[in-house]
Amino acid sequence: MTTEPPLDRLDTQFTAEKRALAFVAFAVEQTEYLAPLLPEGAGLSGAVRVAVIESFWVNVRLLAEFLVKGTGSRDWQARDFAPGWTATNAEARTRLSEAWVTASRHVMHLSKDRTPAQLNAVEPVSAELYRQVAEDCREVYDEFVANIQ
Repeated sequence: MTTEPPLDRLDTQFTAEKRALAFVAFAVEQTEYLAPLLPEGAGLSGAVRVAVIESFWVNVRLLAEFLVKGTGSRDWQARDFAPGWTATNAEARTRLSEAWVTASRHVMHLSKDRTPAQLNAVEPVSAELYRQVAEDCREVYDEFVANIQ
């Protein structure tokens, strides 16, 4: 039987900054793991497939906010760890900003885009787009990590 270490001991071993970076690394891993399961769902039941889709987009939104967009002083940003840092791949930055919009409008908020007058107006996300977004997350994250070491 294993026991969890006391939280106060973990607090002394892992600063808030290190924990934040661990969450960012985990989000990248999640996008890479989940992207191949989408959009078909790899045999997952309907509810589980939707949960996988939503998890993918929530992690993408977190990464886009952290690595590309910034959201203000209450949230961690890449610039907190690498002052002045900006991803050099403009196309990846743009795609992540667009992915942030998709996640915000279709997962995070009950936007009017999420509830269009005509359901056939919503284009399904392709497997290629899921793959590309996950690759962009990894590429921009890897560049960020190279700038903080």
